[in-house]
Amino acid sequence: MEILILRLVHILGGIAWVGGGIFAAFFLIPAVMGTPAMPQVMEGLQRRRLFVFTPIFGILTVLTGIRLLWIDSVGFDDSYMSTGPGRTFSIGGTAAIIAFILQVFVSRPAGVKLGALAAKMAGNPPADERQRLTVEIEKLRKRNGMATMGAVSLGIIAAAAMALARYM
Repeated sequence: MEILILRLVHILGGIAWVGGGIFAAFFLIPAVMGTPAMPQVMEGLQRRRLFVFTPIFGILTVLTGIRLLWIDSVGFDDSYMSTGPGRTFSIGGTAAIIAFILQVFVSRPAGVKLGALAAKMAGNPPADERQRLTVEIEKLRKRNGMATMGAVSLGIIAAAAMALARYM
C-alpha cells in the first residue's frame, strides 16, 4: 500500500510541478511579459497561491522519489544502483533536486523581489528612482529567467529519466 501511495503522490506531484513549470516558462510568461496585463496575471496567480503550491509539489515529488528509490534499491544498495535503472533513477533524482534548489533559492526569491519592485514602479516614482528600479528589475528578470529555464530543463530531464529508467 505504501508504494501505491508514494507512486501516486510522486507522479501527480511531478505532473503538477514539472508540467506547471513547462506551461509557465514556455507559454504563460512569454505571453504576458511586458504587457500591461503582467501585474494583474501575477497578482491573480499569487492570490491563488501558485507560488506556495508549486514548491510543495516539488518537495513532495522529490521526497517520495527518494523513498521509492530507497525501496527499489533496498537501501541504495550498490548492486541496484549500478544497474541501468538505478543509474537512470539517480540521474533523474539528482536533476529534480537541483531543479528544486534553483526554484526555491533563486527563482522564487527573484520573483518576489520583482513583484515588490513592480509595485514601486506602479506608484509613479520620480525619474531617477524609476531608472534605478528599471535597472534592478532587468537584472532580476534575467536571473529569474535563467533560473526558471534551468529548473524547467532539469525537470524535463528528471521526468524523462523517470519515464525511461525501467527500460535502461
